[in-house]
Amino acid sequence: MKPAMRMLLVLLLVVSCGPSAQQVRAQRVSSTRMDARAQTGARQAFAYAEAIHAAAEAGDYKAKPQQLALDTSDAIRVLDLALPNAGIEASTLVAWRAQMFLDAGHIEEAREEYFRSWQMAPNRRAGYVLIGYYGSRNEPQKVGEYCNAMVDLMKTSDDRLDVIATCRKNMNAATPEGEMAWMTPELVSWYQGENARRLQAQIEYQHQVAAQQREENRVVRRAEQCSLSCKENGLRCQNRCDGDAECDNRCVEINHACVDRCVAQAKEELGE
Repeated sequence: MKPAMRMLLVLLLVVSCGPSAQQVRAQRVSSTRMDARAQTGARQAFAYAEAIHAAAEAGDYKAKPQQLALDTSDAIRVLDLALPNAGIEASTLVAWRAQMFLDAGHIEEAREEYFRSWQMAPNRRAGYVLIGYYGSRNEPQKVGEYCNAMVDLMKTSDDRLDVIATCRKNMNAATPEGEMAWMTPELVSWYQGENARRLQAQIEYQHQVAAQQREENRVVRRAEQCSLSCKENGLRCQNRCDGDAECDNRCVEINHACVDRCVAQAKEELGE
């Protein structure tokens, strides 16, 4: 059996012996449930709800609706127990409470909880849902209100850009100007500057990659020419041997040493 085929069979055996993705998610739900029962804090409540949501989103509960109802109900219970001592994380706990209602198919209860979560304190999870909600209702003014509040919550440029992209889509506008109508002049200036900076960085990176590729191609071509020259010199050497085996072997060794030098020089230039 060829080594490559043997390695493939080993990998297939390893994969077949391991748990499936669905089994991993089920194990995650079970372990976070045990953690939440051992200690009911915000961290345990978050993890439990998140594990259930991941399983629901993957479709693991499609054939088990009763189990989904039991798990989401239990997660809501755990979230409620963690709420009194959650402090600044209380609004996010309520947002996860809303997510459990949503996963269980209780749309109205979920919407009410998302609103309650936002009113307690603006937060990322509730904000994204409410932006999508008002976008689906074609209420751009409300979309803009939530978008401005959400941008202020974001700590990194990537997060701010992600919020802006979501908001532009949910404005349901026909033009870029309409998509950005909710943005303050300061935010527009930052947005345009950040996009320009990232575009310039991407262009510079592409130029660097192209320059590096050209240099690598140049080194390779030079190594090929060097090796070809070694081969030509080796053939001339062998032609002068006139059938002398020892002479012929020396010529071959000289050729190999010459090629090795060509390759070593190329590797050094390429930093290998």
